[in-house]
Amino acid sequence: MHAYAQKPKISQQKTSTKSKLPSRTHFVQSREANSPPHLHRTIWNQAVQQRLLRADSYPRAPAAFGKPASLRSCDMEGPDNRKGTEGAESIDQDGGMPAPTPSPAPSPIPPVAPPNPPPAALNVTVPTNIRAASTPSGMPDRIPPRVDTPASVNITGWRPRLLGVVFSIEGAGGGNGTATINGANSVDLVASATVQLRGVDQTVPGKAGKLSLVAHQGPTLLARSNGFSISSVPQNWSTSLVNSINEPDAIGMVALNSWESDSKKVSDLDEVRRKEQIEVTTKTGPWAGAVQGVSSWKDATLGSIEDHHRDSPRASFRALGSKIANQVFVFKCARTAVTDIPATNSGLVISRNITSGGTGIFNYDISKVGTAVTANGFTSTAASGSAVAPTQVV
Repeated sequence: MHAYAQKPKISQQKTSTKSKLPSRTHFVQSREANSPPHLHRTIWNQAVQQRLLRADSYPRAPAAFGKPASLRSCDMEGPDNRKGTEGAESIDQDGGMPAPTPSPAPSPIPPVAPPNPPPAALNVTVPTNIRAASTPSGMPDRIPPRVDTPASVNITGWRPRLLGVVFSIEGAGGGNGTATINGANSVDLVASATVQLRGVDQTVPGKAGKLSLVAHQGPTLLARSNGFSISSVPQNWSTSLVNSINEPDAIGMVALNSWESDSKKVSDLDEVRRKEQIEVTTKTGPWAGAVQGVSSWKDATLGSIEDHHRDSPRASFRALGSKIANQVFVFKCARTAVTDIPATNSGLVISRNITSGGTGIFNYDISKVGTAVTANGFTSTAASGSAVAPTQVV
């Protein structure tokens, strides 16, 4: 009789199909799960569990769509059974496709910087009129010799690697006159500045207005002033007493009239002539019917002239009265082809008065004082100085 060894019974765990799954899905794992052949299945189980956990956190479908499907345990036995929980992705036995990584949020698009503005274009200006401050009204543009005349030049838009801007006097020579800029024939600048223009050779008569201040960058002309000349003008009259006129048949005084050249050298006035303009504003008593005389044109290079203020015959002035006259000096210039230009600071007032010094006595007073006046339509600011003669008895 053979004895049979009784096969040991393997207890098996049964999962009740009637129990409901909790909110978090439970998985049954074989006792062989830790064995090497089943290692990949374990990893696969964990991946699916993570999927289900994420799915459980999503909002539930509305009741109108019916009850959600029951979750099932995953079948880990057999390489061909790849079903997982409903709604989960199928993953192959060897680990398959990992859970997808959420796409990163798109990076913000950086703002596009505006393009750099183009550099400003080079712009150069020179004064429209090259005109010394000493130039009287009514005279064309000119500057004197020997002294500086400031001129503001403007440069904008210059930048490194550009050529400098060269300023010079166009038309110089040939009788038109010559001038320097900052003591040279030209000056090279890269920024705005005030340059000093100085006349050297005066303009020859008949050649006026042919000089210009110009600006070049290389061969390109950038700016040009209006035409001007080089010439000197008389200005700044003054007066002083030379002596009284006390003659048997005349009475009055001699005053010295002096003037300057705006070039600081009176000999530069070689093409200038000057004369007086006198307008009587008051005349009474002995002067009521007097006729006023004036001088003719005189060379301006003289620098000064004795001005004789004489009343005669003397016996005619033994009566009360007065005479007041305005005096202004004018000039003409051959270099700039102008005439009758009022000289700056040349206005004077000449006063004569006869007053009583007692019975049969008449006192005569005469003076000349620098004053801003108009004479015969010519106006000038005041000359300097005064000439006052002592009182004489007529």
